Formats: sequence, C-alpha cells, structure tokens
Amino acid sequence: MIHKITPSNDTFRFCMLFAGLLFGIFFPALAQSGPELQMVELSKKLQLTDKQKKELMPIVEERDKKIKALEANTSMGKLQKIRKASEIQDSFREQAAKYLSAEQVKKLEALQAQRRAKLMGH
Repeated sequence: MIHKITPSNDTFRFCMLFAGLLFGIFFPALAQSGPELQMVELSKKLQLTDKQKKELMPIVEERDKKIKALEANTSMGKLQKIRKASEIQDSFREQAAKYLSAEQVKKLEALQAQRRAKLMGH
C-alpha cells in the first residue's frame, strides 16, 4: 500500500515548512545568507520601519542560529527535525507579530502561503 501525502496531511505540512525554512521558500535569502540579508528581504516585503527593523533583528538572528544548529544536528531524525523546524518558525512568527501591524502580519502569511504554493507547483 502506498501512503499518499496530501496538503491536509500533517506530515506533508511539516515537510513543506521544513523545506521552506531550510531552502529559502519563505524568504529567498534565508537559505543562503545570514540575518542581515534576511532582514533586507523582510524589510522590502513587509515595508518595515527603522524601529521595526531594530526590534526584529534579534528575532531573525535567533531563528537563523537555531536553524543552522538544526541543520548541523546529526543525532535527530528527519521527523524530529521537521517538528523542531516547525517550532522554530512558529516561535519566530509569534515573536515577530508583536512588532508588526495587522497588515504586515497578513502580508507575511500571504508571502509564506505563496511560496509554499510555488514549491508545490500551483
């Protein structure tokens, strides 16, 4: 029997999130850059103010550090890494939302959804 992975399947969602975090699906610069370039991308897409940039930079740096540590971790299994990546992204989103307007949060969510759809070929 072949197990079908569908968009409503939790494993599929975790896989997509993990792929996004590790390969730059959410932000093109994420997989290839440090926090500074990630902030450039966020700033451009969300039209951040200077104050927001200062507030978000430590959050982006922490996420970057956690993702790099996760990528380097050889003791965790694939599913564990996917779950941990999901936790990291959820934490980032929650922390970032404290400094974003409602409109910016919507833009961030739309951007993430758009990139996930692009990855899936839609």
